[in-house]
Amino acid sequence: MKRMRQISDPDPVGGSSPRKCNRIDNDRISSLPDDILHHIISFLSLREAVSTSVLSHRWKNMYAYVSNLEFDWCKMLAAKRAARRVSNPNRGVYCRKNVRFLVIRIDRFLTRHLGSRIASFKVRCCLKDKYALNINDWIDCAVRKGVENLDLAFTCDDISERMDWPRMGYYQFPTHLLAEGKASRLRNLSLRSCMLRVDFQDRFSTLSTLVLCDVYFDGQANPLMFCSCLKLQSLTLQSCFGLERFSISLDHLKSLVVRKCIGLRGIELGAPNLTTFYCEGNVIKISCIKVPNLVEVYVSLGGINVIHTFAQLEKDLPNVKSLTVNKRNIPL
Repeated sequence: MKRMRQISDPDPVGGSSPRKCNRIDNDRISSLPDDILHHIISFLSLREAVSTSVLSHRWKNMYAYVSNLEFDWCKMLAAKRAARRVSNPNRGVYCRKNVRFLVIRIDRFLTRHLGSRIASFKVRCCLKDKYALNINDWIDCAVRKGVENLDLAFTCDDISERMDWPRMGYYQFPTHLLAEGKASRLRNLSLRSCMLRVDFQDRFSTLSTLVLCDVYFDGQANPLMFCSCLKLQSLTLQSCFGLERFSISLDHLKSLVVRKCIGLRGIELGAPNLTTFYCEGNVIKISCIKVPNLVEVYVSLGGINVIHTFAQLEKDLPNVKSLTVNKRNIPL
């Protein structure tokens, strides 16, 4: 890698032009040890890391050590711009024509990945169960390399635009590929538009953040299933279905968000360190058993008496500082 430096006369006379550039052949960055260069690469996005391959022969394959992997269909294939030209009924057709290209790109990159660690793995693409084997291989690779942040979104559209997708087309997240108990390094998990078996048990025991959006719970949902997430600090459930009621009894949980979960009828709160609770849906019975530190509450439900609900929550939450209760007029 060669750099150019412009050297000017320190006291130009009569506006004389600068001297010619001197070529500097001493590339100190490229002469650094591999482990230091790998550490530098770890701070770059995937796109930025790949761009370094043109710097010099020394950097040709350095991008293969990047630890933060993000594959976004909208960014890589300019899907957002194309979506504005294509009407909603035909958007899925455009999507299917290009999805295979992204799947091949991800397969090839992970095959060539030389790093011993993947800190973050993110995929956003309109994928269903057709590519389940490919996705399973991606997750398996990320888990074997100690992934800490896993973010999988198998749609590029708003949830309201995907209500016609059949449940059987959802990709089923393979919880069995995650490491068990203390062997897992997974800390943050975000899933969107997929199926999740409810018997994940201690596979989620190391999580501090769990976000489930447009997720179908497969199997008989146990109301206590989240109680196995012992280190969970933040839980978000949005537009999920297959869950009728659940109970939260987690010592570390600080934030709980529940929005528009179809079929949900009851929530029992028993988290001593919970500080924020947001709930939006239809008729949901909320029971507050042990939440002494809950200070911010927002509830927007259908079919409720606002005054009665407000009074009951105010009674159950003596330390609450912000309490908002609304009645939803629009059904889910």
